[in-house]
Amino acid sequence: MKNRQSIQHIIKRYIKGKANKHEKKQLFSFYKYIESQEKEKEWDEVKHGSREIQEYNLWKKIDVKVTDHDQRMLERTFRPLRRILSIAASMAIAVLGAIYLFVYQSGEKIEATNISVVQPGSDKAILLLANGLTVNLDSMDTRNISFATGATILMKEKGALDYTNTNQINHIMEMNTIIVPRGGKFKVTLSDGTSVWLNSSSSITYPVRFFGNERRVKLTGEAYFEVAEQTKEGTKTERVPFIVETAKQQVEVLGTIFNINAYTDEQDIKTTLIEGSVKISAKSIYDSKTLKPGQQSILNNGRITIQEADIAQSIAWKRGDFTFDAMPLEQIMRQISRWYDVEIIYKGNIDQTRLGGSISRSKDIQEVLDVLKLTGIHFNLKGRRIMIKP
Repeated sequence: MKNRQSIQHIIKRYIKGKANKHEKKQLFSFYKYIESQEKEKEWDEVKHGSREIQEYNLWKKIDVKVTDHDQRMLERTFRPLRRILSIAASMAIAVLGAIYLFVYQSGEKIEATNISVVQPGSDKAILLLANGLTVNLDSMDTRNISFATGATILMKEKGALDYTNTNQINHIMEMNTIIVPRGGKFKVTLSDGTSVWLNSSSSITYPVRFFGNERRVKLTGEAYFEVAEQTKEGTKTERVPFIVETAKQQVEVLGTIFNINAYTDEQDIKTTLIEGSVKISAKSIYDSKTLKPGQQSILNNGRITIQEADIAQSIAWKRGDFTFDAMPLEQIMRQISRWYDVEIIYKGNIDQTRLGGSISRSKDIQEVLDVLKLTGIHFNLKGRRIMIKP
């Protein structure tokens, strides 16, 4: 390729954050050319053209703080970029099963010290009844649960509880709570037909059957909602609002699909809207915003801000994946800690480490750590404890 050295030069400038608008345009065009022509050999020539480029293998030290225009270009070319740059990591891909990893900070090679295999999470939950009794839902002997009020719920399949056929005799507001422990996930279909998928270390409190002019539930942790539309009795068009209450905010919807991440160990509460419309209200001070599809609200210190949502990343857990895009390692490890029910201990400063990539949540933890070790961070797994050092 005639422009091989020129492309090498642009790659080095881009990695260092010095590429200008024209150079970035050239680089994106080159990636598209590689993708359309399947010229992997030409990428090999560029990749191996200098020792400096080889040292930046796997996108080490790439600074993705670009302008809005550049960001849109990156998003449009993200998939071809991911495939092309994965050529440089072919050995890792072969071992880890087509896992793509982008590293935003370099580090040393590590010692892989995995003494035990920690299995991924599974369908498990505890049902807390209104009378204080508990039912272990992952080891139920019966598929039906009856209540004093006359309602009956059904365990249709493993990991899913269904309230849609409850025939409650009276109008007593009987509350249930589903608690999903660390290392678990669970689905519940509420009496109005609303489906809720709960992530690990989460809970939802709800009535056995909804009555009145609103449908209100309380959430801790993270859940994905598909809210069914419901009209008020005696009307054909007036809808009953569905309200999700967390410790610091309230989300009001009519019929929509959205995800709420409200873990207490996270700095922000994030609400991501996939379909419909929702109104977000902060509890500490009067602040409310309305989301449109594809938007995400972030509640921090009582204030709500709106940004474009990365829907794939926000609901990856519901699809059964971990997906990260320039995410801090500590935030990633909190997700791993909840899903695998392990303790994370840090020795030293790793604040600047950011990762991007995707891996199935069905993998055992050793495979996940095999991916993360490409950052140069040291991971030492003993029992259910992971020691992390720079």
